[in-house]
Amino acid sequence: MIMQALGLGCMRYYSIILEDLAFKHSLRIYCIDRPGTWTPLRMAEIVEEMANGFNIQKFSVMGHSCGAIYAMACALRLKSRIVGTVWLMSPWVHLTLAKRMKWIKHVPTTLLKSSHSTASLLYKSLSVAAKEPPSKSDPNILNYDREKLVKAMLEDNMAESLEGANNDLMVCLELYHSFGFSYKDVTLPVHVFWGTKDAVISREAVDWMEQRLTQCTLSIIEGGTHGLLWRADVVSQIFKGIASSWKLAEFERSLSQRWSIKQLGLN
Repeated sequence: MIMQALGLGCMRYYSIILEDLAFKHSLRIYCIDRPGTWTPLRMAEIVEEMANGFNIQKFSVMGHSCGAIYAMACALRLKSRIVGTVWLMSPWVHLTLAKRMKWIKHVPTTLLKSSHSTASLLYKSLSVAAKEPPSKSDPNILNYDREKLVKAMLEDNMAESLEGANNDLMVCLELYHSFGFSYKDVTLPVHVFWGTKDAVISREAVDWMEQRLTQCTLSIIEGGTHGLLWRADVVSQIFKGIASSWKLAEFERSLSQRWSIKQLGLN
C-alpha cells in the first residue's frame, strides 16, 4: 500500500496513470488532495486519520516535486507506520536551498495571494513542469490514452476550486510559515531521483539532501526533467523497491511470530 503525495497542481486523478504499473507489483495507491492549509505536519495527521479510517496499519510513502514536503512530513510524524524507504522524485526543498526560486522571497505575499496575479503565473510555471505531457516517442514514458485522460482531468480541475491549490503554493513557498520541520529530522532511509534537465530543482539541492540526511541515496537520471513521475523506468524502480520492502517486512513478521510460538511452546 502506497501513500502518494503529488506535485503542485496534480490532483488525485493523476494517480490513475500509475495504477496498472502498481498492480503488477501487487501494490495499491492512495492519494489525498491537499487542502492547502496548516503546515505539512498537519497533512501527516490527515494521512494518519485516513489510514485509521480504512484500518491501514502500515504503508509506504512516495512523493513528487512539492509532494516531497508532505511525504517527508509523514516520514517524520508517522515513522512507525511506514514500511521501507521514502521515495522522492524531483523533490522540493526549502527556499533557502532552492537557488532558482530565491527571488520569490522578494515578492509581496499580498500580490501572490490576489487572484489573476503573480500567483496564477507562478502556479502554472511550477505545476506545468510536474504535469508536462509525455512524448510518444519516449519508450520510458508511461503509456495511456493521453487525449481522453487529459480531457477528463481538465474537466475535473475546472469543476473543483483552485483555492486549495493556491494556498498549497503558499505553504510550499513558506510565505506564511516554515514547513514546521527540517528534512534533516527524518531518520528513515530516503531515495531521491533527480533529472539532469530539471528546470525547477537544482543539483545543489539534491546534493544537500544526500549529504545532510541520515540515510539518503541519490539517483541521477540523465536527460530526466522535473516530470519524473511519468517515466516508467523510474516509477518501476520505485515500485520494485516498495514491493521488496513489503516482502521483507512480511518475512520478518512471520519469523517473529514463529519465534514467539516457539517460546510459548518451551514455556
